[in-house]
Amino acid sequence: MAVLIRPRPPAPARAIELTALPGIAGVLRRPHVLNALRGLTVFLLASAIWFGLTDPAGSGAFTLALMWGIFWPFFTSLVTPSLGNAFCSVCPHGFMGKYLSRIGLKRHAPRWLIRANIGLVLVMVTYWAVSFAAPAAFARSADITAGFFLAYTLLAAASFLVWRDMAYCRHICPLGGVLTAYARAGSAWITTEAKNCATCRSFDCARACPHHLSPFRFEERNDMADCTLCMDCATACTSVKVELRRPGHQLARPVARDDGRTARVLLWLTAVAAVGVQFQHGLNHTPLAAMMPWNLAGGLLADRIPMPAWFQWSGLVALLLAITLTLGAARTGWGLVARLAGRNRAEVAAVLGHGLAPLACIAMLAHGIVFFLAVYAPKLWNSAIAAYGLPAAEIGPLVARGTPWLGIFDLLPWIAILWSLRVMHRRTALVLPAGTPRGRRFLATTAAAAPVLLYALVLVIKLWAATQGMPAGHVH
Repeated sequence: MAVLIRPRPPAPARAIELTALPGIAGVLRRPHVLNALRGLTVFLLASAIWFGLTDPAGSGAFTLALMWGIFWPFFTSLVTPSLGNAFCSVCPHGFMGKYLSRIGLKRHAPRWLIRANIGLVLVMVTYWAVSFAAPAAFARSADITAGFFLAYTLLAAASFLVWRDMAYCRHICPLGGVLTAYARAGSAWITTEAKNCATCRSFDCARACPHHLSPFRFEERNDMADCTLCMDCATACTSVKVELRRPGHQLARPVARDDGRTARVLLWLTAVAAVGVQFQHGLNHTPLAAMMPWNLAGGLLADRIPMPAWFQWSGLVALLLAITLTLGAARTGWGLVARLAGRNRAEVAAVLGHGLAPLACIAMLAHGIVFFLAVYAPKLWNSAIAAYGLPAAEIGPLVARGTPWLGIFDLLPWIAILWSLRVMHRRTALVLPAGTPRGRRFLATTAAAAPVLLYALVLVIKLWAATQGMPAGHVH
């Protein structure tokens, strides 16, 4: 359902135009450098799959370090929220798809594929559910990791050969919708010179876009839709500008023709990557870990329904509890806002869901940065040396876990909470009627922030649990 809200002209954006900087402009407007990077990612993906399948106990260490070190924490947890959809711009699947789609059947994606949220379902089932219920399956198994990415590579290739307009990236890819939603809090933005577009009749930027998007409409719609920052539009037309703006510059303004997809993705990401991860990697590291409800329930289920050693009932229960609590908080809070505003619940949810972007993006940032510096960076370097036979020296952790200054990253979740509360306050104003009394506005804003307040409550409980006078537990 498209959401129609009170229009408001965009304020002049304060930005750094990257396409006006001599060195960077040459990279963005000429495809050679980006294509070289894309070729490198294809080589790394193929190598990682090969090593994982043929030598999982040896060179497969590179598979694990690359896929779960660089690919996941670095690009999704750090680069995307800060710069935008940067990974998609060099994604090996997307690069492959641009050429496969030219020789494929070029059929239009069916309506069920567009509406089914397949990408969100896939990332929840094939990644998050496995990560919670069987964490060793990915983190310690190179052959399973290689098989996982090989399966998605084959699925991507088949999709590109059947459907046009990069349908895999837009509707099937388990990361496509996630990274597009993450990018709402990012800085990268594509716009155009309005005076040139006013007289343009060739529409070179839109013709060049493999997704058939219209870059000249991004600004007025406050939405780059499924843009992957491939830069084909910037190569085709010099009126296209690539800018760096303040993070989250989109979030305070309405999104034209919003179908609610981004809001749904951000809500589910908040449930698993914020609340769920705090259950699994936060409260499970406190002295009260054994008393947490998911661990108690997991123990009972393990006694009654025995499973293989690699399966953890407690992890699955933690995931389901996080989803239930987060979606319940959103349904209750956003339902109240809908009643106060006299509007449809789905329309209100589509507007308010964007307020979760900072929380969904930054919640995992601290964990991702620390783990990358202490574990995956040296693993990636050392395993690459071994796998490719490179003449280089091995390195140790870039920083030891527990180093005092790393505590500064513990502030990031609280920054995300404050940022989300601020955005939620502004987005609540978009759905309330003009002249709403102050008391009703305060009630609506508080209700809109229910998922954010739930996450804050979990952090408070974690801080309190850490102060209890017992040895710290670690239940996984």
